Amino acid sequence: MTASLKLLVDGQYVDASNGRTFQKLSPVTGDVIADVAAASLVDVENAIRAASDAFDRWSGTPFTERRRVLLTAADYLESRVGEITDEMASETGSTARWAGMNTAEACATLREAAGLTSTSTGELLPSHDPASSNLSVRVPAGVVLAIVPWNAPLVLAARSVAIALAVGNTVVLRPSEESPNAAGHLLADALMHAGIPSGVINVLTSAPGEGREVIRAAIAHPHVRRVVFIGSTLVGRQLAEVAGNHLTPTVMELGGKNPTIVLDDADLDVAADQLVFSSFANSGQVCMATDRIIASGRIYDELVHRLVARSNGLVVGDPRKTITDLGPLINERAASQFRHLVRDAESTGAVRLTGSGDTDGLYATPVMLAGLSKTAQLFYEEAFSPIVSVQRAIDENDAIRQANDTEFGLIASVLSGDAGHAWNVANRIRAGAVHVNGPSVGDEPHVPFGGVGMSGFGRLGGIDSIRTFTEQRTLYLHGVSLAVPILK
Repeated sequence: MTASLKLLVDGQYVDASNGRTFQKLSPVTGDVIADVAAASLVDVENAIRAASDAFDRWSGTPFTERRRVLLTAADYLESRVGEITDEMASETGSTARWAGMNTAEACATLREAAGLTSTSTGELLPSHDPASSNLSVRVPAGVVLAIVPWNAPLVLAARSVAIALAVGNTVVLRPSEESPNAAGHLLADALMHAGIPSGVINVLTSAPGEGREVIRAAIAHPHVRRVVFIGSTLVGRQLAEVAGNHLTPTVMELGGKNPTIVLDDADLDVAADQLVFSSFANSGQVCMATDRIIASGRIYDELVHRLVARSNGLVVGDPRKTITDLGPLINERAASQFRHLVRDAESTGAVRLTGSGDTDGLYATPVMLAGLSKTAQLFYEEAFSPIVSVQRAIDENDAIRQANDTEFGLIASVLSGDAGHAWNVANRIRAGAVHVNGPSVGDEPHVPFGGVGMSGFGRLGGIDSIRTFTEQRTLYLHGVSLAVPILK
């Protein structure tokens, strides 16, 4: 059955102003699963105006009510986990485990944001005048534009907007055309169910090939005061330029070339399990996925042996089946890029240890490569597919050097039998986050997350995100009328 997904503007589900739609195809079956409204520039204006008009009411709403809305939305999503799992499988090809993790983390993110609604947002500062004081307060910024990708759609939608809503902002949510429901409407519907006022959350969907026009127009709108973008570095650069021209603060969570260092004293069975998960979760279509495994020469061969055995045991197929470990790639463009990266790596000297390097439709068996050359495209680019390279390190310093040999810096991991040793190594890796004795895929909603270098700037999650979504205002409180010098 084909669903109909409309725009959500000012509390109403409406067709695009020009009546246009596009068809969303399932990567699992190839069938049309939804007719989706294709927003025009008129719809961009309408959605932002609605959010702007709703701002004063929502920012003035007592924090207890904002907290109730977020908690109720979390409960509603949690009650629908079975439906959400089916929806994400059909729309993005994710397995039940991946969808379940997304739902759980989205609910946790909403609940964490609910707890921040009553966080102190000001401080009293002294004055040279004993009768006066100075108050520095954080006030909501205004309309937040959130641009959400398809790969972990529900949790990334929640991460992008939950704290923004908690502190009193209104939101225009633009989900990827690959996941208009999971990255947009699922969260918005939960918030609407929870009783969020009209206009506080709006959803704009746009047709393939038209997203950048819609997003650029939204960023340029004078009522948009914050932009959150989660996606590729290439697109992030372009959108940051638009935002910079309009002096609109942004948070950019971009791509990575994430390393995991395996030290001599690591438990290789545990390491192999963690690495297979972090390299190939959601068919490698995760910004936090391990792209590069860097192992000490002493344990390299034995680790590779374990990795190959575990990788070859992964089940690739229909994500709706419980035995499936890896579902399809999101579309033919992704499948074509996967094939190209493997062929290019092999042509420049890499040795393929697992997988065929080809695809069966959109399905790809995981590929592990040894001896990746610096002349290979994959050495510099994020794979965003089930490809990982294994690299031999001469010693610990060489492993750290290899880990830092990238313009990216999103996340990393260090595996060792000595947590203190691993901690010291982790502190020498240039990344926004580093796991010690854990897989690179994983974060927590109360902890700031974001990258450095070409992996972006700004942080989402945790109490520090309040600063992201607020402006600082200073109030000078004079106890008596302030005497001023007479100018002569």
